Amino acid sequence: MNALLFGYLSVVRKEILHLLRDRTTMVIALMIPIVQLTIFGFAADFDVRHIPTVVADFDRSTQSRDYIQSLVNTHYLDIVDDVSDPEQARAAMRRGTAKVAIIIPPDFSQNVLAHKPAQVRMMLDGSDSQVAIRARQALAAPAQGAIDARVETEFNPTMRTQVFMVPGLIAVILQLVTVSLTAFSLVREREQGTLEQLMVSPVGRLGLMLGKLTPYAILAVLETASVLFAGWLVFDVRIVGSVALLMLLSVPFIVAALALGLFISTISENQGQALQFTLLVTLPSILMSGFVFPRETMPGALYLVSNAIPVTYFLEIIRGIVVRGAGFSDLWPNILPLLLIATVLLAISTNRFQKATA
Repeated sequence: MNALLFGYLSVVRKEILHLLRDRTTMVIALMIPIVQLTIFGFAADFDVRHIPTVVADFDRSTQSRDYIQSLVNTHYLDIVDDVSDPEQARAAMRRGTAKVAIIIPPDFSQNVLAHKPAQVRMMLDGSDSQVAIRARQALAAPAQGAIDARVETEFNPTMRTQVFMVPGLIAVILQLVTVSLTAFSLVREREQGTLEQLMVSPVGRLGLMLGKLTPYAILAVLETASVLFAGWLVFDVRIVGSVALLMLLSVPFIVAALALGLFISTISENQGQALQFTLLVTLPSILMSGFVFPRETMPGALYLVSNAIPVTYFLEIIRGIVVRGAGFSDLWPNILPLLLIATVLLAISTNRFQKATA
């Protein structure tokens, strides 16, 4: 019994000393719950507010302006632009710059003053069912008395949850897989002792980084095609837009996610740290990218941080093409940030990797 207790205490002492020596792992382990709790507490907000809205006011009267102001006063809608016709409003929703469109007819004030039903056409973006439901509630609140609000749901008229969730799941799963692929690459080679062979090879640092990314990028493209097919086969989520464009625009996202994993690999001393850093990046990505909670509800600081997450932009791309049938002209603002993220992370990873040169 004494021998068993002595052995137990010896192992406990050894592990405590190991943790004390590996201060980085201990700090990460203690900080991750605090960071995640803070992020989740602020980002997890189901009370959707500040929904971007465009208005086509054909009446241009005091009554129509008062009605628009009553919508703004709900704090659920933010007017981001004036459009000249319903097609421009639909184009804004297809681009993702607006989630709601309000069309006020030219006889609006006449009917209001005559105490007749004044019809207002309201278009909702059904590709984000959570936002559409909240917008419908907000629109119903000022639609009292003589206001007859006619609500139309665009892109996903049946409001199927799978149409909204499956493209988002594909994006999040792809980031999880791609980041994990490269997050352990350099660390694993360092632990296996093969990193020294790379360090004495004639390949430059940038060539080494790109060489490590390329096979994983090809694999990730194949994974993208397979999960898109599975989404159609299992959940009947059909791609409204161009499949070829979606595959093409997935490449910048894949490279950015792989570069993020490579950066994690360069700052990790072992595979345990790489796993912790991967979790630190992955879980906030799910909540801060707009996958579950709209980014418009997040505090300013978290909103800015979400701009550095690759999946934030790919969510707009994949939902835009799959659900709204968006084209390249609608989605190009999401491509440039992905290219910038990939370039910056690859440059940092290359500089951090201290490869010996001749």
